[in-house]
Amino acid sequence: MYVNNVREALDQLTEDEFEEYLKRLRLVLRKRYRKNVKPSDLRNRVEEFIGGKDPKIDYFEAYLVTFDELSVNGAINALHNKKIKMPKTWRQLLLSVTEDRTLSPEVVKHLEDEQILSEIKALFYNSIEYCKNENRDQFFTNLYIFNNFLKIK
Repeated sequence: MYVNNVREALDQLTEDEFEEYLKRLRLVLRKRYRKNVKPSDLRNRVEEFIGGKDPKIDYFEAYLVTFDELSVNGAINALHNKKIKMPKTWRQLLLSVTEDRTLSPEVVKHLEDEQILSEIKALFYNSIEYCKNENRDQFFTNLYIFNNFLKIK
């Protein structure tokens, strides 16, 4: 029953979530289990598991560990057939908050410079990290204050 619940949890991931899951799973296998599996082999192994093949115990444990690394109570939720709330990647977050905005010509002309791109990435990451807070209201307040600070000319 629980093994099938984990199969279903994996099967219900979107393609992007599944890709992120596989990347994290590969890291878990390499770090915790000292197994270096090629990405294509790992994908096949996970897809075979979803299809009904019994996993080795260390792989099954790695599946659960990976769910825990990607989501709060991820392994428990997978075992109990509850929805797994996968986090957004930085890319998904940036796309979702900027899709209705265009860049000014003054910025666009500099985007081929690797140093500038690196600083833009750091700015985005650091601003979110600086504002983060467990409490939703405090997180919002931090973002609001930080944004107002950036608007100072």
